[in-house]
Amino acid sequence: MDRQLGGLNANKLWRVWVTEHPVKAALVAGVIGGQIATLWGMWFQGIGLPALNWPLTNGATIDPKGTFVAQFVIGGVFHALDCVVFALVFALFVFPIIGKVVNPGTNMLKALGFSVVLATISAAFLVPFVYYKGYHVGFGGVHYGGWKLVFAIYLWHLLYGVNLGAIYNPLALDDPLLA
Repeated sequence: MDRQLGGLNANKLWRVWVTEHPVKAALVAGVIGGQIATLWGMWFQGIGLPALNWPLTNGATIDPKGTFVAQFVIGGVFHALDCVVFALVFALFVFPIIGKVVNPGTNMLKALGFSVVLATISAAFLVPFVYYKGYHVGFGGVHYGGWKLVFAIYLWHLLYGVNLGAIYNPLALDDPLLA
């Protein structure tokens, strides 16, 4: 049963709000998508994948001589900001230029495509040349953690993309609900 609010169900009301407030919606999507993906990444070892602790990894890169706690906190702040900034980039710049069709399915595909691009940047550049510079870990750390590490990087980013697409899900600008 659909719960009706002012004649609209909650999903339609959310989509109207997202369409009318793209910056706020992107901020919400970035925070929630980043938090969910980050937690799951830390729990990947429960499904046989290497844990992806992006906050600690970022913190160790930013402050290599800091304590574990300092690295985790600093890295967590910067990682959260990354998630929000990339959600803003997606919503304000990438989303509008990737096709004109706007519906839940294409919105999700746009977010998943964006997340694959982010995963590829992470695997091709950040992991081998920033996080593990000088260790010759290869694309996504394949020489360090094997295929599971590369798979985990893509899975992490797809989790972010699913949440980004589910939350940042605007209506077409000519949708009658916006009148």
